[in-house]
Amino acid sequence: MRRYIAVFSDLDLISDVCLPIVQQNNLFAFRNLNMSKLKNHNDLKTDDESITGANNHPLSGLSSDKTKDKTTNHSHMNSEEFYRAIFEHTATANMILAEDTTVLFVNENFEKMMGYSKEEVENKLPWTKFVVEEDVELMKQRHLQRRTAPASVPTTYEFRGLTKTGEIRHIFLSVDMIPGTANSVASLFDITEHKKSQEAARHSEERFKDMVRLLPETVFETDVDGKITFFNELSFSRFGFTQDDLDRGLYIQDVLAPQEHEYFKTVFQDVVRGQRVELKEMLAQKKDGETFPALVRCAGILINGEPAGIRGFLIDITEKKTLENQLLHAEKLKAIGTLAGGIAHDFNNLLMGILGNLTIMLMHMGGAHPFYDRLKVMEDYVHRGSSLTRQLLGFARGGKYEVRPTDMGKFVIQSAEMFGRTKKDISIQLEIGESLWHVDVDRGQMDQVLLNLFVNAWQAMPDGGNLYISVKNVELSKKEMNALGTSGKRFVKITVSDTGAGMDEKIMSRVFEPFFTTKEQSQNTGMGLASAYGIIRNHGGYIQVESRPGRGTSFIIYLPPSNHKAQDEPQKESRIYKGTETILLIDDEQMIIDVASRILEELGYKVLSATSAKKGIEIFQNSKEIINLVVLDMIMPGISGKEAFDILRQADPSVKVLLSSGFSVDSQAKDIMAAGCRGFIQKPFTMAQLSQKVRQILDGDLHPDNDRRPPPPTAATQPQNH
Repeated sequence: MRRYIAVFSDLDLISDVCLPIVQQNNLFAFRNLNMSKLKNHNDLKTDDESITGANNHPLSGLSSDKTKDKTTNHSHMNSEEFYRAIFEHTATANMILAEDTTVLFVNENFEKMMGYSKEEVENKLPWTKFVVEEDVELMKQRHLQRRTAPASVPTTYEFRGLTKTGEIRHIFLSVDMIPGTANSVASLFDITEHKKSQEAARHSEERFKDMVRLLPETVFETDVDGKITFFNELSFSRFGFTQDDLDRGLYIQDVLAPQEHEYFKTVFQDVVRGQRVELKEMLAQKKDGETFPALVRCAGILINGEPAGIRGFLIDITEKKTLENQLLHAEKLKAIGTLAGGIAHDFNNLLMGILGNLTIMLMHMGGAHPFYDRLKVMEDYVHRGSSLTRQLLGFARGGKYEVRPTDMGKFVIQSAEMFGRTKKDISIQLEIGESLWHVDVDRGQMDQVLLNLFVNAWQAMPDGGNLYISVKNVELSKKEMNALGTSGKRFVKITVSDTGAGMDEKIMSRVFEPFFTTKEQSQNTGMGLASAYGIIRNHGGYIQVESRPGRGTSFIIYLPPSNHKAQDEPQKESRIYKGTETILLIDDEQMIIDVASRILEELGYKVLSATSAKKGIEIFQNSKEIINLVVLDMIMPGISGKEAFDILRQADPSVKVLLSSGFSVDSQAKDIMAAGCRGFIQKPFTMAQLSQKVRQILDGDLHPDNDRRPPPPTAATQPQNH
């Protein structure tokens, strides 16, 4: 049942009255009565035209409950008590205001709303008593204007009411003048809870807007035709589109690679019909045509149960795919590297046998011998083979041999200048940063890396070109750290760039694979870049390649800084040092035993030998008083080099051991040397190298990382140039 409730006290004083229409305790419309036109009770009717909604729009379909007893109503209409009863019992708080702001009358609902009694208010308090201080001035202006220029002031508005207890309430006010008087009548409706709900909804909306805006992924909405109606901020920067593009008309197909369009048409229709598309990997496309891998999830938008479009999000997984590819690449290289390392180790043993016998033959053969030149050529071939095994070991991450803190700026300059002297058709541009951090590197291996990169650049520029080399300190961003897969932040960055033909993505993805080459096999083994990759990774660094066809190629190296000061490069010596001490050789290769024994004997040493760790340990335990040095192979069946070293140390803690291996100094060799081993020599080695290592340990008791020159020769160690 609808109720129409008038707010007035005396028919003779009121011409226009606003009647609040309340249903289920909610204000939803107003009924305007022109009291001056009421001549009898029959004029109190509720035609639809006189009813307006709370937003001042006419309402239709409303009718009043007409009284059946017109006579009775007529008597009440002429009764002040009747009008006062209506005034008192409306669902809203009502009051009549005097020109001087005094409150003349209030009803019971006003008492309930504001906490004041009639006795406290009527003809005693101004209406400003019930308004928060900040709203009083504006309402006073409207109070005055309503009496001087009524057309200029609204009849409905909101203000903040103040109860007797000091509580602030949000109030909707409907007020108008009583014709022929300076008084006004007002209806007050408490909308505090409604305002709270509105504010909560607004905060919730703002919160979710901020969340969407700040999301690190693309969020989008479309209409039923696939036209994008919403993009969050990240989407514009990620795809390169602008708000103008969106306003002109941007479709979901515009952010997907062409090969995805047909598939997404089917998906789109399914989503619009209410199906949810779970995470699906697709190829997204930027405004400039660049593509990137992405995960897409979307769901349909329903309005009143009808499809209205789709909404979803798109996640850029470029970094994830890069890391996956790096992992696959690393795992593949690890497997190949293990094989390559084993081959290199065995090959070095063979080369040791050849080089050792060549050395012995050349010692007893003068330059005039008809086979001398041939033997020197063979010796050169052995060194070339040894260089190849070093590349294999570098790729296999067989370890760093002689690590020293190094100024990479000076080191790169030296390497570049040396390369530039042989390649006059290449213009080398150097950019070296200031105060570079030092880096712990094996200088021989690092020189190998740089040479491979320089040669690769030179081969990419057959008609000449520019080679740009830069070295600088960098601190990586979080994104850059994630891209490399590192937790480190500080690196020395080396960039080698050429102006050559460049590479496509297919070739670029394989440049670090062993034995992969785009050149003739006679020109390239395909191990250069693979070896560079292994060496850099073994130094705790990272190497990347960037290239585009026709735009040249850049190789970028990141090396972690050292905590030590740089050291000068030690001078290489070719002098041979002799001796008379007793040396025990332990190696499972008989060929190595034969060759090394002969070389040591030629140097004047007494030699004991064993082809197994077990036999060598027995010999040492029985003859340790006369054994001055043990040359121990690191890789042996049965008892390993590490186990053999530990047993030798138990037998004699002061034992001097020179570790020998076809591998570089890997983690196993480092462990042995850290435990007290005096030195390391890599196969194949020359007579000069062996003689120097032996004398360093016997005479100088030098640690292998100490690169001092051998001690001055004694009577027993007269040097020979050979």
